[in-house]
Amino acid sequence: MTKLPDHSTELGAEPAEATSLGWGSAIGGLLLLVLSIIFMAGGWRLGLGVPTRLGTGAFPFFAGGILAVLACAICIDERRGDGIADTPDWIAFLAISAALAVFALTADQVGLVPAAFLTVIIASLPDTSLSLLGKAILGVVVSVACWILFIELLNLPVKPFVRFW
Repeated sequence: MTKLPDHSTELGAEPAEATSLGWGSAIGGLLLLVLSIIFMAGGWRLGLGVPTRLGTGAFPFFAGGILAVLACAICIDERRGDGIADTPDWIAFLAISAALAVFALTADQVGLVPAAFLTVIIASLPDTSLSLLGKAILGVVVSVACWILFIELLNLPVKPFVRFW
């Protein structure tokens, strides 16, 4: 009796070593969940306001809530996944975390527009497909959009620029 070759991996079946990675594969989702809880707690402390007049904490609170839902979806997807996970991009994760920290630390000192600009620049540093000029243009566009949305349209009590003189 001749033995037929095993072509199961060619037909899309999983290799034997690709087994479930457990919670280790969902580390990114768990870190995002922790970050969302921090955002929601910070937004709660700033005050949510009322539906007709949102407080300064409304945006971080609801953004944190959306991030929490997405983080849970990531964790569930990774737990049900096929076990073949990409390695996390820790440099991009650190850049996003640093950008959020810079925004949180500078928004009151320099104003919304410069803080948003710095946030975009720092968050986009790991991306090599966009030149430094492109990153600066993107930062300007996002900063102006933040000004229009949060200050002009939503009338939030946030200063676009803080005067140093």
